[in-house]
Amino acid sequence: MSFGFAPALFLLPVIPVAWVLWLAGAFRARRRVRRLSRAGTTGPAVAASVLLALAAATAVIAAARPQWGEEDRFVPRRGADLVVVLDVSRSMGARDVEPSRLEAAKAAIVATFERLGGDRAGLVIFAGDAIVRAPLTGDLTAASRIVRTLEPGPVILDGGTSAASGLDLALSLFDPSSEAGRLVVLITDGDDLGRDPASIAARYAEANVDLLVLGAGTEAGATVPVFDAETVVDLIGTDGAPVVTRLNEPLLRTLAAAAGGQYLGNDLAVAPSVVASRMAGLSTAQFDERSATLPIERGHWFAGAAGVLALLATAAERLRRARRVSLLAAAVLGAAFMAACATRAYEANRAGIDAYTAGDFAAAANHFVEAQALAPDNPEISLNLAAALHAAGRFEEATIAARRALASPSPRWRARAQASIGHHRFAAGDLVGALEAFKQALLENPSDDVSRRDYEVVLRLLTPPDPGAPAPQPGEPGASPTPGGSGDPGATPTPGSGPAEPGEPGETGDPGESPGVSGLSEAEIEARLAQLDAEIETLLQEAGEEPTAAEALEILRLLEEYTRIAGLRRPFGTPDPTDY
Repeated sequence: MSFGFAPALFLLPVIPVAWVLWLAGAFRARRRVRRLSRAGTTGPAVAASVLLALAAATAVIAAARPQWGEEDRFVPRRGADLVVVLDVSRSMGARDVEPSRLEAAKAAIVATFERLGGDRAGLVIFAGDAIVRAPLTGDLTAASRIVRTLEPGPVILDGGTSAASGLDLALSLFDPSSEAGRLVVLITDGDDLGRDPASIAARYAEANVDLLVLGAGTEAGATVPVFDAETVVDLIGTDGAPVVTRLNEPLLRTLAAAAGGQYLGNDLAVAPSVVASRMAGLSTAQFDERSATLPIERGHWFAGAAGVLALLATAAERLRRARRVSLLAAAVLGAAFMAACATRAYEANRAGIDAYTAGDFAAAANHFVEAQALAPDNPEISLNLAAALHAAGRFEEATIAARRALASPSPRWRARAQASIGHHRFAAGDLVGALEAFKQALLENPSDDVSRRDYEVVLRLLTPPDPGAPAPQPGEPGASPTPGGSGDPGATPTPGSGPAEPGEPGETGDPGESPGVSGLSEAEIEARLAQLDAEIETLLQEAGEEPTAAEALEILRLLEEYTRIAGLRRPFGTPDPTDY
């Protein structure tokens, strides 16, 4: 038990002290009366005074707001959407910003998430390509944990840098039908904007998505650290010299201008305040109903008891000879109060757990059905029923029972319900249904590592990398959900490697080839690149620090052409030692 206003309890000791003083005064007055008259006198109304003292005590407890148990309440959640696009290429490990570019960027992102209110946030990381590291979620604590785990280098991404791929993927995270404002924050050193940055910038301008660009690094630059065995060494270029990476602010400023956004400079410390201010100015929309787990207020029970005790005290005062009746009524009230603390639903649920523990799954299911009829909105009972049905081999019925828990306002219970459904569908042989259920469980709770492993196991079964390999299982053979307080389906996923990476679709031919340049000789390619480089430099100087949208798009178009022609230097897919 806890109290919402505990200071009120300091009044409790006053009540017995006041009662003792009153009782002493009453007996003293009785003795004085008996000295003046031989007529019989009645004693003090002890029973009535006791009842009044109890009424005062329960009233004080009611004022202290006693609380026990928890309930989930609906809280409409409104906010805007933010997607952070973060460069994690090897150049982000450079230490021209302390402790490194990536570490400074991570600290800025985490601080930004902490400043947000009811908004949602997502994370896209990119190097040579891009992936969604965290979809749009209101669980900003989980998103921050993901940010802290990021490391520079092509571990799960291709080598190189392509900001355009990250920006393109970020757009796909937004719901086009939502009225919520949308903001994308790009953090990169501007080493390479990737292919077709002009069209990406145009899409941002047309989609009415705000874009803020932050530079990571300095113009002086620093060498690119890479791991060599157990030491850290500098990345060596084709000329045998260490590769030095420098912040390319002109390109970042150009990209922001072309997309109708804003370049904020290379001070990452300004990100939290600027982003929070921009998010506060965006339009909001209700994207879910957040469940707030709050203690259940029980003060009304004590207030009611205080009223009943006061009535009994009045009756005892008027019917002094009927003290036994008054005491009996008080005893009945106390017994009824204690009986209210234990419900039939709780008893039936407890009986079901005992039967399940004893291995009598049919009896357990019957008890859970009874408990569910008494408390149809209790997700714990629904998942316990699903567990018992699963253990009895009734997987379809278990799925139906688990789906009742999806009506819970709590994301925690909905995630458990989806995970439970995933195990029921897997046991029934419905791999597609199991995969979708585990996916929904991850959307409800992105930090659920168990559901993530189950998802990967089922995905591997649907797309096996090796037909001869033994089929993995999302749980121990024969494992079934275990009823109890948690509603955990009970199947322990078998850890293992994730699904094989699918091949990249659409890679046919050499993307570097384009009409009119595929037949150029090496010397012609170098000459054309030098010409484009000079044109880009001239445009950057003319545009200055605030290029117009037209100037920015022209610069991005020339950069796109430069990237295409540079790709003709080597066959597509051949790694370049200078890719960082």
